[in-house]
Amino acid sequence: MADNYISSFSIDRERNVTLSLAKFLNDLGWNIVACHPPGGHTSFSILDGRRSKGGYMPDVVAIEKTESPKDVPLVIIAESKPSYDRSDTDIVKLDKLTEIHAQWIAFRLQNHLPMDKWVIKWREKLQKIIAVGEFLRPSIKNIPNDLIVLEFRDSAVPSKNSFIGASAPARRYFKHI
Repeated sequence: MADNYISSFSIDRERNVTLSLAKFLNDLGWNIVACHPPGGHTSFSILDGRRSKGGYMPDVVAIEKTESPKDVPLVIIAESKPSYDRSDTDIVKLDKLTEIHAQWIAFRLQNHLPMDKWVIKWREKLQKIIAVGEFLRPSIKNIPNDLIVLEFRDSAVPSKNSFIGASAPARRYFKHI
């Protein structure tokens, strides 16, 4: 990841936000399974049960490091945008994740988590994140309560202007923001 690090934050902001989020999560101890900045390629896609329709590729996928392989880890699915006001479609995408998507996520991550247990607990083990370069707080009233919005305005560290939803499964990891 060091070779792709940010050279100038204002140039290609969405790419920088994506890479900043991946680095930030990695520094917190999460396993980064996929990082898909704009123009990049990834093999991680989430389908809705059909072969090639109805799915998408998240910008970042990360898994909580756990003590035992039997533990059910949190999984982060994240989307990045230059600014929060351009994230409406991503919020809808994340909000519409269903059990079929959860089964696909578990299948794709079967070497990293106990599939059967994760599918049962997916609603409490899936953290949805929107990472942005700019977040205007007045839009806070429309944010789903299980969502985390991280603002990477000028650096690879989220600003204090970020939003941590009251029912966000990974809330405890972001208390310092």
